[in-house]
Amino acid sequence: MVKVQDRPKPSPREAEPEALVRERLIDAVVVETVESGYAGLSVERVVKRAEVSRSTFYVHFANKQAAVEAAHERVFERFFVRMLRASDAQPEWPLKVKVGIGVTLDMAAASPVHARFLALDALAANRELARHAIEGRDRLTRLLAGGRAESPFGASLPPITEQVLIAGIAGAISARLVTGEAEHLPSLAPQLVQLTLLPYLGAEDAAKVARRPRRAVSDQ
Repeated sequence: MVKVQDRPKPSPREAEPEALVRERLIDAVVVETVESGYAGLSVERVVKRAEVSRSTFYVHFANKQAAVEAAHERVFERFFVRMLRASDAQPEWPLKVKVGIGVTLDMAAASPVHARFLALDALAANRELARHAIEGRDRLTRLLAGGRAESPFGASLPPITEQVLIAGIAGAISARLVTGEAEHLPSLAPQLVQLTLLPYLGAEDAAKVARRPRRAVSDQ
């Protein structure tokens, strides 16, 4: 029987509240997945970066797949809630789209690692993880599809319109992230807004909305 005084003391990191330890583990999972890919991800690398023990990792997650699933859900919800809050503050649907795209680009520029983690390619090696990424993208697709009711062209748009538009935005973001040009992402906003609104508003009105100045994210 181990005496109380002989039990190993937890590290200062592990002595923190469980919520903080979990957040640090999630951050470690995100960075390690982006750096090594899912195939190269290991519990050892995660706990080393998070500065906790393996046993602490397994208190929070059953295995590395569960950890990546939890990390994806956490990172995506942070992005989605912030984007939705900024968009909901706008009075008109085209402005909601404009602000949503702008906030997305701002967040990706501010945190490239998290943005790369949310990219579908980062999780494609595992079918279940890819499904999680697709479900997140589908939530964005459904939001955009709300514009059909606001558009005179809505009824005539192909069913895959929103999927193509969301995939195009994601692809444009991923391309800049991979080439190390994250800081230039916000400059893409006018083009992406115009292209996204084009099927719903027509060329002239889409260009007008794209040219309108947008307030800073902190003012949304």
